[in-house]
Order: sequence, then structure tokens, then C-alpha cells
Amino acid sequence: MAFHGFSQEALDFLSDIRFNNNQTFYENNRQRYEEHVKKPLRALCDEVAPVVQLIDPKLDTRPGRTMSRIRRDTRFTKDKSPFRDHVWLGWRYPAERRSEGFGMYWGFGPDWLSWGCGCYSTDKPLMDALRLTIRENPDEVREAFAHSRIRSDFSIYGESYKKIAVPDDVPEDLRFLYVKKGFGMEHEGTQEEWAALHTHQMADILARDLAAMAPLQQLMQRMRAKAEYAQERQAREREALQREAAKQPERPARLSVRSAEDFEF
Repeated sequence: MAFHGFSQEALDFLSDIRFNNNQTFYENNRQRYEEHVKKPLRALCDEVAPVVQLIDPKLDTRPGRTMSRIRRDTRFTKDKSPFRDHVWLGWRYPAERRSEGFGMYWGFGPDWLSWGCGCYSTDKPLMDALRLTIRENPDEVREAFAHSRIRSDFSIYGESYKKIAVPDDVPEDLRFLYVKKGFGMEHEGTQEEWAALHTHQMADILARDLAAMAPLQQLMQRMRAKAEYAQERQAREREALQREAAKQPERPARLSVRSAEDFEF
């Protein structure tokens, strides 16, 4: 099924469910969602999947893992609204939760349109690996940000540590990244891109920017491999210490000499 864009009806449905967020409204308007939101979202997902696979064949492009669902999981949130008023596509690695790692995404709602790549939340092992690379091989990090569109049309986000020691060997141009708990790069849709949302051109724009984000996605996957290696090495070292400690003969318990005054008669 070819992607032809999202109709105005898709935006109208998402706006309507924002203000009528209940089961009755959804059941009465399910066909609108299926036809004007879910169907083109699946088509866009399928169309850009080959681009994502070229960036990293390990990224999950299955629609069931990539497409957002209309129903929200409200078990652990204060907001008990049962339905989303927006949709997205997100590309992560199999078995990786949304709160883990570094992934690429695209999405829109009635009043926003954006796409980018980044960490969903704090990922200390991943960022520690990046910090080490910033110090040891800063050019590898710079190259990931080198694409002109990433530099000019994407903005960086992510919470920074309020207190963190920045070594003297951290380059000045990468200090902003060194202090991040997690980070991402995001582009907000322009007026022209909003117009493109209604046509096949949106798929072309997304494919172009996925390719622009590829070096950054690939860098962070290398950082994930470094982080996992460091964790595995630490685990092996702990196990070796535990085995060594187990080999040591137990020392006999020290004899406690007590005086007669210690006993009651």
C-alpha cells in the first residue's frame, strides 16, 4: 500500500479525540481512525523501512513494534485518558524498551509535527561511554554531527548535570554534550513541511532526514556496544574476585579470653 499523505480528516480525528477522550466516542469514530490515521501511518512505516534498514539492519522495522497505538497504557500514570491524540513511528532495537538506548522517531498531533533521534530518558552507561569517546577520540563524535542539516535545522535537547567535573582534555566544542544525562536532536516541522504532511512528499522528507541522522544513530550504537563491554568486563572482574576470595582458607575464629568477673554466679 503506497503512502499518499495524511488527510485533513486525520488531524480532525486527533483533535476531536483530544476533547472527547472516552470509549463511546472512539467506538463511534473507529472507522475514521482506521481509515485516515492508522492506514496511512502503516503505509509511511512500510515506505521508510528500507531506509532504516540501510542505517542499521538491526533496527526493528516491524509495524507492530514501530507504530504507536491509539490506546494508552494508563496503569502507571496519573493521566487516565484512555486514548492518544497523536501518533508516531519509532525505530529501536528488538527487546529494547522505549526508556532505553538511543533511537529515531517521527510523529505529529493536531498542533505539532516533529522528528529526530535521541535518548528517551537518562542512560548513564551509554553516556559514560560517549564521555570517554569525547575525551579519547573527539573527531569520531564531531563526524556524527557533521551533516549540514543536522547542524542547522535540528536542535539539541536533554537534561544536563548541575554538578559534574569536566576534565581539561574535553574539547570546548563538545563540552555541551559531555555534561548531558541523555540527549537527542529534534526538528520541528516548518509551514512547508506541514503542507507536505498531506502528500507523498512527507515520506521523501523523512527519508532524507533519517539518512542525515544515520551517523549519529550509528555512533550511539557503537557507544552501546562499548557500554555493554564495560559492564561485562566489570562483571567478570567481580566474579574473579569472588572466586579468589572463596579459595582463601578460612581463618580460625579468635579465642576470646574472659575473666571470672565476666560470669555471674
